[in-house]
Amino acid sequence: SWLPKPTVRVGRTVTASAAHPWLAIEGDAVRVDLAGGRVLVTAVGPAVPEDGRFPVPPTTPCTFTLTFAAAAGVVPLSTTAFTIIDENGHLHHPRVTAVNGGPPPARLTPGQTVSLTVKDVLPTGNGRLRWTPAGARPIVAWDFDVEID
Repeated sequence: SWLPKPTVRVGRTVTASAAHPWLAIEGDAVRVDLAGGRVLVTAVGPAVPEDGRFPVPPTTPCTFTLTFAAAAGVVPLSTTAFTIIDENGHLHHPRVTAVNGGPPPARLTPGQTVSLTVKDVLPTGNGRLRWTPAGARPIVAWDFDVEID
């Protein structure tokens, strides 16, 4: 009862666009509005294979899963549109595949749902997984922590 009441609704869907980029957290549903379409995107991760290792390694393989759903119009999906910034400010160009390991589609069409796997070796600590489907600036980024302990 002594804790303050939250002012931001939990479980909401937020909207990102080129004019209004969004910083989300793992599990947030983000509606991304583009010039040619829109899509609902959710990112989960990173999953790490070395949980509980001691001493904590300086880097570890990380896997994120991104799900693109409820596409309307045409939404581009270029593997080069995904980047990661680690807590040291280093830019990573992760490997992006369809969840089944094959290449992802080049674009989403109306009603299509696609899940992607994004992998890279990252340092322990925080970072941001970014998606830049159009233009030079990311439209949405997901804040994350690489935790091994």
